[in-house]
Amino acid sequence: MYLLTITASLVAAYFILYAFFPFFFGQKLERPGARSIISVLIIVILSFAGYAVVLHTRDLEMGNRILHGFGGGFVAFLVCFLAVRDSRISITKFQFAVLGSLIVTGLGVANEIVEYFLQNYGGMVFLRTTNDTWLDLMSNTVGIIIALAVLVPFVGRKGGESSSS
Repeated sequence: MYLLTITASLVAAYFILYAFFPFFFGQKLERPGARSIISVLIIVILSFAGYAVVLHTRDLEMGNRILHGFGGGFVAFLVCFLAVRDSRISITKFQFAVLGSLIVTGLGVANEIVEYFLQNYGGMVFLRTTNDTWLDLMSNTVGIIIALAVLVPFVGRKGGESSSS
């Protein structure tokens, strides 16, 4: 159930960012279209692919690192990328890298706060030590760095389309 909530949160974040980026940069908000449907499918498929890998990882600690690095870092950054691309805003690579990194870091911190409340007041167990929170945030950061290297080159002045077009 928790994994479905994470995926639903990523999809919700996509639509919030889809509206936020044009507002933040003072540009026109485009109505979501077919590209948005494809982006949501990509988010859902990658989320479930990540969960499949995590659930088949024998070492629970390594599985948690993968979950936070891939889902909390890379896929969350991909959500930012897809929102920028699909909303067709004009943004520089630097603006996207900084704002995307800040947003994904904020989402990671919010996730850790939710984990804290679920563990302390909801009876769910997420960690064995207090180091888990720091390791989760570092794993998110590694995912962000990988996503920066992979996705930022595709952000152009024409709303996330390839710079060569």
